Amino acid sequence: MAGVNTTGRRLEMVTLLQARPGISASELARRLGVTERTARRDIGQLRELGYRIDAAPGRGGGYRLARGASIPALMLDGDELLAVVLGLRTAAGIGDIATAAATALAKIATIVPARMQQRLNALAEIGHADETRRIVDGAVLVALALACRQREAVRIRRRVDDRARTLQPLQLVHLGGMWYLVACERDSPAWRTWALDRIDTVEPIGRSLPTPLPPEDPVGFVTRSLARGRRHAVRLRVDAPVEVVRAWVPPSVAEAVGDGDGCELRLATDDIAAAARWVMSLGPEVEVVEPDELRAQLAVFGSALVERYGRA
Repeated sequence: MAGVNTTGRRLEMVTLLQARPGISASELARRLGVTERTARRDIGQLRELGYRIDAAPGRGGGYRLARGASIPALMLDGDELLAVVLGLRTAAGIGDIATAAATALAKIATIVPARMQQRLNALAEIGHADETRRIVDGAVLVALALACRQREAVRIRRRVDDRARTLQPLQLVHLGGMWYLVACERDSPAWRTWALDRIDTVEPIGRSLPTPLPPEDPVGFVTRSLARGRRHAVRLRVDAPVEVVRAWVPPSVAEAVGDGDGCELRLATDDIAAAARWVMSLGPEVEVVEPDELRAQLAVFGSALVERYGRA
């Protein structure tokens, strides 16, 4: 077991060296939960494995991966790489493992051999064919994933207002092909959803901030946050257990809430016609609770279907 812990700690150390060039041995030790002597020994072991790590002496010195350093290649063939990356991209939207999936993807991106980079870049395009592509800075994603894992507050700047804000991150969530951060701003009484594509810089501040009680379901929290401001709130009654409904309705589409023996689906939309087509795809056992506009649109579609196919 000790060997497994040591390997995991050294992988975490590589991630810290990538995210925070110039980090000191004492800071590495604090973040990894080991002594400074152990941290220095791990640096030596990483060097023996082929990692080029520079050390600057003095008060302002620290460790950093050498510029142009050759990191040992990932020993996966093309098909194995495809399977791993697709699996991690799927896991990136699943509850508590979203942060681990994000950091794992970031590590793979840095150690994939050059001959496989084209395939990795192609995989990054999956899921964006029918969306407006919203680019997230990789350094921002990695820094926030680390902050979530270590429960460390960060100072961010967003391009929309160029104003410094101090946040306590909780969790990264991947929905609809986009990354979001659930975080609480300093001295704020509420948690918020922050879109990563609007964040320019992230700076860890080395400590945690006091926060209100966090949401139990960060994925549901982000889904509800994104729904605010939509014109139509939709509620559907489904005669099936909530666990069954959650298995076939993604949280990025609708929130499933237990309701006795059945379940209620809640979503918001600006496009009633699209919502009606989706409800029709669920089958006749789904009942519309609200809004009236959705019932009316379903009646229009139903009449058109009867008109076209009723004689047959």
